[in-house]
Amino acid sequence: MQQKAKEILIKTRRRLFGQNIGNNVSVFQGNGLDFSELKEYSHGDDVKKINWKVTARKQEPYINIFNEERELDIITAFMISGNIYFGSFRQKQEVMSEVLTILGYSTIKNSDRFTALFYSNKEERFFKPTKKLNSIYPVLEYALNLNPLSKETDYKKFCEYFVKTVKRKSLLFIIGDFYEEIDLSLLAAKYEIYAIIIRDRFEEEPKFDSNTILKDPKTLKEELFYPDKKISIEFKKEIQKRDKKLYEHFLKNRIAYTKIYTDEDPFIKLSNMFRK
Repeated sequence: MQQKAKEILIKTRRRLFGQNIGNNVSVFQGNGLDFSELKEYSHGDDVKKINWKVTARKQEPYINIFNEERELDIITAFMISGNIYFGSFRQKQEVMSEVLTILGYSTIKNSDRFTALFYSNKEERFFKPTKKLNSIYPVLEYALNLNPLSKETDYKKFCEYFVKTVKRKSLLFIIGDFYEEIDLSLLAAKYEIYAIIIRDRFEEEPKFDSNTILKDPKTLKEELFYPDKKISIEFKKEIQKRDKKLYEHFLKNRIAYTKIYTDEDPFIKLSNMFRK
């Protein structure tokens, strides 16, 4: 097993299973649910359980009441594009791989089923559902060793593929940099979704001191870039504009999300997202 994979596995296992950080910490708690009945909303009820169709029909808020299930199906979608082959601190691909490992170990630690899916504009690799800790090793190695250059993410194809492929009720974690056009409304209507955005600070706010040759990681075309403060400012504004649209889409479709930069600790950011 390569050194980088070993480091990630050892660090993650220590944080989730070790005795030095408390009693078996996990980034999330299992909450497998099975629908039981409807009831009128009362102050203090979980707004995430509101049944919007019934609420609209009756003009009064109603929530879903659930029974506990034994286990959850947790699916992590690792979104591949040439963009992830970049990082000024760590490569985005490496951070995404660590997030994948944390979610995998947390899932299995909670006695739930873990599935890993690698997708670009097509299925690249599908690892079958598992509850075995040793199954995380090949998933992590594949994530670290895959070559994303010349590949492009297509979220429209991904949504269509996922609905056709996954029939069981599942929690879906989507890991990527989310620079493409995003519409997850089709999935949000059927599954509970968490978006894990992996970014590098330099790509959101680039600073060049001299003329630089830039290469497009999707097409591999090269172009000479001349530093210009006005261009950098406009570029930053465009990124912020796109992200605002992305966050509004997540809010509208009740999709939980967090952004993790390559110089941040993924475990802490994931833990904070679930606490919220």
